[in-house]
Amino acid sequence: MKHRKKWLFFACAAAGGAAGALLAELVPNQGQGTLEVAVKVALWSAVASACITAGLFAAGERHLRRPFCAAVYRRALLVGALAGAIAGFAAQSVYAYFQPGSLWVDVFIRSFCWGVMGAILGARLSAAVPNLGLGRGVLAGGLGGVLGGLSFLVACLLLPELLGRVVGLAILGGALGLAVVAIEEAFRSASLEVIWGPGEATEVTIGASPVYLGGGSVDHVFVRGLPARALSVVLAGGRILCTNHTNGIENQLKDGSRIRAGVVELVVHAKTATAK
Repeated sequence: MKHRKKWLFFACAAAGGAAGALLAELVPNQGQGTLEVAVKVALWSAVASACITAGLFAAGERHLRRPFCAAVYRRALLVGALAGAIAGFAAQSVYAYFQPGSLWVDVFIRSFCWGVMGAILGARLSAAVPNLGLGRGVLAGGLGGVLGGLSFLVACLLLPELLGRVVGLAILGGALGLAVVAIEEAFRSASLEVIWGPGEATEVTIGASPVYLGGGSVDHVFVRGLPARALSVVLAGGRILCTNHTNGIENQLKDGSRIRAGVVELVVHAKTATAK
């Protein structure tokens, strides 16, 4: 199941990167003067980054089985465009003061700026992924951005121009997706497995912020047939607590605990120190 989540985030973000590279080709790439060139690079990066962000959010929404919500994608596109514009403008502005094509500029400066873009995206994604946390979101985004940015540069060097940008941005998006999942799993102490059916499950990190399950648009995990915020699971003081908000009953859970919630079964996975 864990590998399935990694591939979902990788595939959706990579597809967003490839689509972003193609759409960004519509942005004029010729300009007069340092400022005009920097603005056009910022626009190119904004388009590419917006598509990658939409792919990341699509992966998160699919993983949690949430119904389509246009507002989620509007916010994702806006934040992605802003992050890309900042990274692109900064990279081109710095590039203008150094020798074009130098190792320092191409490898360090540009990859650092991709890392900044990834960090901004990670910060935004942390609000959508239950208990990812702002710090871990920034770390995952920054790491994925730097590694993906280096891969982007290599792809652009080895492949023809357009193909290099498409492959490079696909790798960049995929790296961001994998980094988010890897960092989330590395720092979690407990998780909730939502079993939808044979061979179908979703794993959500349990932490200090309650994970809500129900049939409402506000729920982290959408379970059709349940009222909004029917259940919540939280890690508080080393204890895993599940509250049924329809009757107010609270139960303490441990590693291996199983709960039935409508059409799904919930299984708790916790490290020994947490499974009290």
